[in-house]
Amino acid sequence: MYKIRATLPSQIDEITICHLQCFPRSFSSKLGLRYVTKSLEWFFEDENNRFLFHIEYNRKIVGYCGGFQSLREGDGSTSGMLQYAMPEAIKGIIRKPYLLFHFELIRRYPLIFKNVKRRIFKNQKNVPVSNDNFNVPKIGLVVIGVLPEYRGKGCFELLMQRFEEECKKRNVEKMILSVKASNARAMGAYLKAGWQIACQTKKGVEMFKMVV
Repeated sequence: MYKIRATLPSQIDEITICHLQCFPRSFSSKLGLRYVTKSLEWFFEDENNRFLFHIEYNRKIVGYCGGFQSLREGDGSTSGMLQYAMPEAIKGIIRKPYLLFHFELIRRYPLIFKNVKRRIFKNQKNVPVSNDNFNVPKIGLVVIGVLPEYRGKGCFELLMQRFEEECKKRNVEKMILSVKASNARAMGAYLKAGWQIACQTKKGVEMFKMVV
């Protein structure tokens, strides 16, 4: 029987292994176990606007999901995780320099340079989010994964249901996510779950769903 539970800091290692098995070819996985672990620890740095939970089957973690509510302009989840785990990312690149030419990293070069600048000039502050910047409160789906052998068995639907419940608890009206344009399977799953396409380019698709 499947059970959804809030992830505890002590379970990060298990979530890391789950991620590596879910996405063995991803850039984050290729950077190594330490980088993935550090990235996931970011969710526990401020649990007021971040959350991470997982799904278990017979006490085994078979999937996970995490969300983030931006409180300041420029404090997106990608930037936040990158800055938090940057030392481990650098170590991963040093161990595997060929990853400098990985397509996922090349696509993120502008963001990386921006975050390196922020680390150098630490006196720069983010601007608090105002109603002018955001029409409605929203939470982004940052990470989600289900072990290959448990896909198509309802785990994804249970994770998405819990994600929406977490958003309701925070009085958020809108959920957002980004998915690679080439990931037709994921896009189809989100559309089936009631998400809509906000905008689409050759590289990625921005999607949303209103919380009801």
